Amino acid sequence: MPHTALTPLQPATTDALQALRHATAARHAQLDSRLPIARTDASLADYLEHVHALSAWLQALWPALQCLQAQAPGFGFAPAGRLLALREDLAHAGQASLPWPQPSAATALGVEQALSHHPEQADAVRWGLAYVVEGSQLGAQVLYRGLASRLAPHPLRTLQGDGAGTGARWKAFMALLRAHVVSPPAIAAACDGALAAFQGLQLHFDATQGTPA
Repeated sequence: MPHTALTPLQPATTDALQALRHATAARHAQLDSRLPIARTDASLADYLEHVHALSAWLQALWPALQCLQAQAPGFGFAPAGRLLALREDLAHAGQASLPWPQPSAATALGVEQALSHHPEQADAVRWGLAYVVEGSQLGAQVLYRGLASRLAPHPLRTLQGDGAGTGARWKAFMALLRAHVVSPPAIAAACDGALAAFQGLQLHFDATQGTPA
């Protein structure tokens, strides 16, 4: 399924964060409603499928995110700890010997197409990708609180994110986003990047669950 740009030509607001929330609301809700680990009967097997999908998704996004590093040297857009947490989760479940997931082709294609749609706003597209990745850390902690006791003693490292520092990291990211994505063309490009990130993750989840994409 090819990436489709769903961003309105004229953003409804000049605030990047508000525009991103509005543009991705439906896609975000769709993804959340279909996550196996969000079900009340989610199992460790569901969690490990989630870890595999996130591993492939993040690896596809990492190169684009690292391109933003020069704009905010103190932030760290692709922290090594996130991929390490994914590997530790697989190792704890006895799956360390299995092949490490390859980068998601669907996500990489979506990123490439979003960048091609906005050749003069490439960094804004990347800020949109980062918005989804950083926001996912907040959602992960909600999932952690619901799964930690049920799936114990598995540590669920992936869902813990930055722990108590997750909220502060999100506030720092929001400030950076608003400082770097300002003009209407940049905001539109960021929205397209965010949609590409959501679509890539959904397509990868659908593929791993045997659901036609």
